[in-house]
Amino acid sequence: MKKLDYQEKAISKLIQSSNELLSLSGHHSIVFKSPTGSGKTIMLAEFLQRFIKNRNDNKQFAFIWAAPRKLHEQSRSSLASHYASSLSIKCSFFGDLLNKSITSNEILFLNWESINKKGNIYYRENEQEFYLEKIIENTKNNLLKLILIIDESHHTAGSENSKGLMDMISPDLSILVSATPVNIQYDDSVIVHRQHVIEEGMIKKFISINPDFKNIISSTPSGGLKLTGDAQESTDEFIVKQALLKREYLLNLFKTLSVDINPLLLIQLPDKMGKEDVFLTKIVSILKKRHQIDTDNGRLAIYLDKDKTNLAAIEKNNSSVDVMIFKQAISLGWDCPRAHVLALFRNWSSVVFSVQTVGRIMRMPERKHYEIEDLNIGYIFSNSGEIEIHEDITDGYSTVFQSKRNEEIYENQNLLS
Repeated sequence: MKKLDYQEKAISKLIQSSNELLSLSGHHSIVFKSPTGSGKTIMLAEFLQRFIKNRNDNKQFAFIWAAPRKLHEQSRSSLASHYASSLSIKCSFFGDLLNKSITSNEILFLNWESINKKGNIYYRENEQEFYLEKIIENTKNNLLKLILIIDESHHTAGSENSKGLMDMISPDLSILVSATPVNIQYDDSVIVHRQHVIEEGMIKKFISINPDFKNIISSTPSGGLKLTGDAQESTDEFIVKQALLKREYLLNLFKTLSVDINPLLLIQLPDKMGKEDVFLTKIVSILKKRHQIDTDNGRLAIYLDKDKTNLAAIEKNNSSVDVMIFKQAISLGWDCPRAHVLALFRNWSSVVFSVQTVGRIMRMPERKHYEIEDLNIGYIFSNSGEIEIHEDITDGYSTVFQSKRNEEIYENQNLLS
């Protein structure tokens, strides 16, 4: 693990806060807020290892790691790899558990949506007594302290069903992990500030929205920004062209530095759209006919529920894939540091750019900044009629090039025609 100052401080604070709260009676919680690309999973993995290793008491612990969608599988793979040499912590899925309980220094990885339904096999009582509530009961009967980690907690922890599930699990300590935590009650917080992550070169310095277009900026009541301008007058084909030109420009900059990185353009489809197939066909046609980019020549990848093409090794910096079409579902936990440009289209009636939206193009491919500043920036192109920039990235992280006429220089002209 590459030692980064902000990571070491966060790990130490997590250990200190956890031990303090566990010394108190009752159930307590910590919010762990850290930007996308900062290495949340690695920090948590190292925190758990040091937490159980450097104890001065006889307490023993079992862990539940819950995450939305299939992120729990990715997390389990990452942590199992992290512990491969030391074997200090066992990483298990539900079917791996022995003796109908979670053992000491074992993490049970669960999909949050699966266990958040009372009819689910993990939730439902059965004759074998192999269901979640019984496993939790057996774990606690073995005098183990139970720590619940909820990854991407903004997706899950706020609903009534989730609160009921947390009451059933009744952990001694909950750690709610997110780049954008929801407003819930907690006892302590550990915060990694984005500026510190930028200073370490882990993520890009800022995001540029619609560069080379004329933009008009106004404030929103929530403290964010609203963007309108001439990009919305552009065709989808023109937006694709501008995004590809930026991708080619970045590719040439990497070549000047003799760096073997092929920057990736992400084209994101709206999550819910009645004519999705028609729009997908249109974008695929534009890429093929105008730019010779398609799945057959390996330059286009598609990541949709029913179509997963050319995804093998797409995360590698020198992958031959130039463009990937995807939907919102892939944005959760997906890690491809060479992703550099994002394009969205007017089929989005309204776009809100938040940390979660731009997170896919935040990471630096080599975890360092380059001497050419344009390589330290992420780029977004959109012809949506209205773009709102959430307040979580308006504090200097997003940049919009605003165009405005200087009335002191120019005056209206009366023309015959």
